[in-house]
Parts: sequence; C-alpha cells; structure tokens
Amino acid sequence: MRFSDKILKLRKERGWSQEEMAEKLSVTRQAVSRWEMGTAQPDLNNLVQLSRLFSVTTDYLVNEDYESDRDLPVVQESRREGNQTARRVAGICMAAFGALGNLVIYVMSRFIEVQVPYYRWNETLGKAERWFGEVTGYRYKYFLQEHHLEPVVVGCWLLTAAGIVLICWDWDKCKELHSKGTQWWNTRRSKWQSRRRKNEIH
Repeated sequence: MRFSDKILKLRKERGWSQEEMAEKLSVTRQAVSRWEMGTAQPDLNNLVQLSRLFSVTTDYLVNEDYESDRDLPVVQESRREGNQTARRVAGICMAAFGALGNLVIYVMSRFIEVQVPYYRWNETLGKAERWFGEVTGYRYKYFLQEHHLEPVVVGCWLLTAAGIVLICWDWDKCKELHSKGTQWWNTRRSKWQSRRRKNEIH
C-alpha cells in the first residue's frame, strides 16, 4: 500500500476532514491534500508527527510492503513472544491446578477411613474371594473407588500433562517441521506422478 493511500485510509478511519487533520499537524490543508494525492511527501518532522497522530510506526508509513503495523518484523516477533509467554503461563496454571487436585485427593485419602477388602479362601470354589466387612483403613486406591473419584484423578493427570506440553512445546518449531513435511510430501508426490505418466506413455 502506498504512503498516500495509508494517510487517506488512516484519516477516514478517524472521521477527520483534511482541514481537521491539517490543524492537528499544524500544516495547511493543501499539504495534506498533496500527501493523499501522492504529489508530495512530508518531511521528517511531519512524518514523525503523522506516526504519533495515528499511533503507527514510521516504518509502516514509508514502507509500501506493509499493509499494517502488524506486518512489521519487530511487531510479529513481539507478538510471537507474547503468544509464547501466554501459552507458558496457561501451561503452568493448568499443570499446577492438575497437580494440586491430585495432591488434595491423596491427602484426603490419608485422613478419611474407607472400607478395605480382605481375602479369604473358598474351599468349595477353590479360589480366594474378596469381601468387604468391618475392616477400615487409609488406602488411596479404595478411597477413589468408594467415592467414585477415578474420573477426577484421570482428569487432573490429563490437565497436568496438557500443561507440561504447553510449557515445553516449541510451536514455531512444530510449524517449521510441518512445513518441511508438507514440502517433502509434495515433492515425492510430484515425482510419483511424473513416473506414472512416463510409464503410461511407454
């Protein structure tokens, strides 16, 4: 996008007339009009004022390759770093929440008595049978079974695992590997198709 188009677009987005924009920059309306028509360029001082007025960078204004401030390499790098930080914070929260949930359940199992099965030999059947009677104790496994907490524990472990993945996983590296894999597959497929056409001809 050309400089003149950017100035026109930014002005219209804010609903300003050329006179209002010129007043804010302490220039004439004719100067603004020439900028928007592309017949003149602002000097360095006016360029800095334009960047401040529209809250954009001077790089965005003068470089025609950039459609918006988001296209600037420094902005893209900053966004990547911000996204990576946000993912890591989310991963830490998820992993901590899952680990804390499992820890709470385990601590509860050490303080709340539950029925503990015992085994006795059945002479008739010739095998051991499990019985639940008056025997109680502190057992993590039977605490989960008695209070139906197995799904909760599994969910906590999955949450912890997902959090660890978010913390450790390098998403940019994954995208790079995916791109290379796609490129490799497209190359192999084109070779196979080329060979098949040659075989069909012969």
